[in-house]
Amino acid sequence: MPTIKAEFRVNSKNWARFEGHVWADGATGYAFEGTLTAITMLDRSHAGFPNQVRLGHGGTKNKYERMEFEIKGVERENTYQVEGRGSRQTNDTVDFYVGLNEGLDGSYKDGPEVTSVAGGPAQRLSPSYQKFDSYDALTYDVRFEGSARADGETGFVITGTLDGAEPPGVVAANSATLGYKTDSGSWQYKTCAFTELPRKIMVTGSRKPGEGLTVQLGATSGVANAYQYGDPKTVKLPDTC
Repeated sequence: MPTIKAEFRVNSKNWARFEGHVWADGATGYAFEGTLTAITMLDRSHAGFPNQVRLGHGGTKNKYERMEFEIKGVERENTYQVEGRGSRQTNDTVDFYVGLNEGLDGSYKDGPEVTSVAGGPAQRLSPSYQKFDSYDALTYDVRFEGSARADGETGFVITGTLDGAEPPGVVAANSATLGYKTDSGSWQYKTCAFTELPRKIMVTGSRKPGEGLTVQLGATSGVANAYQYGDPKTVKLPDTC
């Protein structure tokens, strides 16, 4: 997910900062999450209005939406976990900025806009791995429900839930794994014990521009707990909608 870093700084005791990520939410939307931090030295206890920080966001070609938060205390950092969504035109970039109501009448002063490419749409991923015994009874069943999307031209993100079941009465500690690789890269793995499933996971990585992604599931279902795998699944990762 593209990283956003927006800041408005008056001095060491009056500033606001947002650090987070943005990603495409369909062809005409975006979503984001991150941490907003603010501090002020202004005492507004007798002003009739509080100190506030705001986060502005919007498609570059659209109007801004704003989220406002009250700053508690003086010369003390306030931290807010924020998330939201917005609209944009197809393939439009997304802007962010932060500001403080620094004016004597509580009017806002804002920092510079930070522009980011939201990326292309998420591509569904639903690989599986199953193993049957000699009586056609299902013994190992590993599944992943999630998606992959481009993170700019040279990155990717995989998110979803890894789930699975192993045979009853197994003594050894068995694991399920999600393998993934770019078109020109080598295999990497995200592994969880069956006792930890279901597990939500997120994987980030780098790729060459235009490369897709291949994933496969496996489990320690072989002799001496060796890994065995299901069929690989390949998806393209469009950079834009």
